[in-house]
Amino acid sequence: MSSDWVTTGLSALVILVASVVHGIAGFGFAQVSMGVMPLFRSASSASIIFTATAVVSNGRVWWSVRDAFDWRKWIVPVGGLVVGMPLGIYVFSAFSEVQLRVAIGAVLVLAVVIVGATQQLDVVTDWIEASDYRPGNLIGATAGMLAGILGGAVAVPGPPMIVYGAFMSASDFWTDEEMKATFTAFFGTLMLYRLGSLTYTGAVTTPLLVEAAIAVPMVFLGAWVGVYIFDTIPERIFQWVVLALLSVNAFVLLFTSVPEL
Repeated sequence: MSSDWVTTGLSALVILVASVVHGIAGFGFAQVSMGVMPLFRSASSASIIFTATAVVSNGRVWWSVRDAFDWRKWIVPVGGLVVGMPLGIYVFSAFSEVQLRVAIGAVLVLAVVIVGATQQLDVVTDWIEASDYRPGNLIGATAGMLAGILGGAVAVPGPPMIVYGAFMSASDFWTDEEMKATFTAFFGTLMLYRLGSLTYTGAVTTPLLVEAAIAVPMVFLGAWVGVYIFDTIPERIFQWVVLALLSVNAFVLLFTSVPEL
C-alpha cells in the first residue's frame, strides 16, 4: 500500500490518545487503538501498526517494574500462547475486512465488560476474594492460549488474561507490581510473536513499518502526558468514562459493519 500521510497522521494521533488513556486509567491501549483506527483505515493494517507500537509500549512499562518480574509466572501463560497464536493468525488470514471489524467490535464489548467487572465493581472483586480460588498452571496456560487466539485474530488479547490476573491478584499470589510485570512481559511477548508471524506470512509491509515507526514516539509522549495528569483526574471516574466511550466505539464498529456481512 502507498502511504497516505493523512491516515498515517491520524493513526499516530490515535496511538498518542491510547497511550495517554493507558497512562491515566491503567488500561485502554489496545482497546482505544483497535477500536478507533479501523474506523478510518483497514482493520488488518491497523492491527499491524498497533502490534508494532504495542511491543514498545509493553516494553516501556515492563522496564519500570522489571525488578518485580518472575519468569516462572510469565512462562505459564506463554506456554499456552505458543499454541494459541498460530490459531489466531490463521483466523486473521481467513477473515475479510468486514468480518475482522465485526470481530474487533465483539471482542471490545467483551473487554469492556470484563475490565468493568474485575477493576471497577467492588461486588465482583469482593466475590473473587471471598471465593479463595487460585488458578493452577493449566488455567494459566489456557488463559494464555485464549489470549493468543484473540491477539492473533484481532490484536485485542486482554480479556482472558484480565480474568486470570484478577484471581491471581485476589489470591495474593501476585502483588500489583508482579501482575504489571507479568502482564506487560506476556503481552509484549505476544505482540512480538504476532509481528514476527505476520512478517513471515507477508502481511507486514515496509510502508506499514514506516507508519508504525512514526507512531512509536507517540507511545512515549502519551505515557508522559498520562502520568503527568494522573493526579489531577479522579482515576475511578475517568476509568468509567473510558469504558463508556469504548462501549460506544465498539457498537459503532459493529453497527457499521454488520449490515455489510
